[in-house]
Amino acid sequence: MFRPLDIAYVDLKRYIADRPSLAFGILLPIVLFALMYGAFGGEETFNATAHIANLDRGAMSQALLEGLEQVNGLDVKLYTEREINEALDDSSVVYAAIIPNDFTENLEAGRATAITFRRRGSGGDEGQIVAGIIRSVVQDIASESYVRSVVNDAVKDVDVPRSAVDSAIDDAKLIAAEAPPIAVRTEVIGGDEDDFAVKRVMPGILVMILLLAVMLSAQALVEERRNGTLERLLTTQLTSNQLFLGKFFAGITRTMFQAVVLLTLAFIALRPGGVDAFLLTLAVSLLLAAAVSAIGLVISAVARTRDQASWAAVSLTMFMTVFGGTFFELVPGSAFELLSRFTLNRYAIDAIGAAVDGSETLATQGTELAVMGGVAVVCLLAARLLFRSAGGGR
Repeated sequence: MFRPLDIAYVDLKRYIADRPSLAFGILLPIVLFALMYGAFGGEETFNATAHIANLDRGAMSQALLEGLEQVNGLDVKLYTEREINEALDDSSVVYAAIIPNDFTENLEAGRATAITFRRRGSGGDEGQIVAGIIRSVVQDIASESYVRSVVNDAVKDVDVPRSAVDSAIDDAKLIAAEAPPIAVRTEVIGGDEDDFAVKRVMPGILVMILLLAVMLSAQALVEERRNGTLERLLTTQLTSNQLFLGKFFAGITRTMFQAVVLLTLAFIALRPGGVDAFLLTLAVSLLLAAAVSAIGLVISAVARTRDQASWAAVSLTMFMTVFGGTFFELVPGSAFELLSRFTLNRYAIDAIGAAVDGSETLATQGTELAVMGGVAVVCLLAARLLFRSAGGGR
């Protein structure tokens, strides 16, 4: 077998046997993606509790409670007046609504009435939101009650029974509920949630983890140089060039092992495309693996201690992760967009996102692919010029 590939095979076996490294390279990105997708993707949700003391028990207060229970994400919890006061006193509740005992009587008689809100301090964001919802439902009930009163007064001289008025108003409410005169639409700027997850979050986490994991492997190469392992390898039939290529292929092999596992799980979970998109994404990942492995060799050639290699790898990875638009869209012309041009992440994320999505061809990502290939070639040549074993062999 080609000797550099033997070195790569041995390094891959060592990596798979190293459970902490395997967990870091496989489990960590899965957890990160789940957290990022939960934060930036999915449906918008609202969950809160309306703490209410209903002193009325009449038809209008029951209508109010029924209206609140129909609000998505809002739970209604009922108290006696004494219970709600005790809850407010011990801060187990910070915002509560008190429905007065004459609530229904006043509304049916056309008189003004009021709901009392009691709170501790500002009542918190949730309490203020719930108070706004209660006001909205109360206004709807008050408006409906007023309409019924006005219509009944208007038709009382023509002998129209109240039941007929109530039936007509109820029918109108049903029609309005089925076909509301005003529709509310939500528009997501910059693409929908699934598009963001597929084209930004998943490629961003993949690039960050691959970049960090392989560059951290530069520590191991520095350690091998210090303890004389590289020198002993050169006393065998291996040449310095074969050893260098073996370490380069080892980085690529490790990167592609992670990429295959992570992309397989991503395509199963998100189903962004078919087999063609999966294979195309792996092809882009292979080019990224070459660039990342070459960068790792540069770090290992320059660093003289394990700590220096670690510091350089983490610093470079974090810089490219933060300024490469890993988790957010880059605004053209902004300072972030300018800095992103000096990172590998920007080009890798765009190319992988296009391959995963399948809506664009790699021909439209020529610049991104050229940059990754250029980084791989330049860093590989630089690393070879800098590469030394403990015995100084080239």
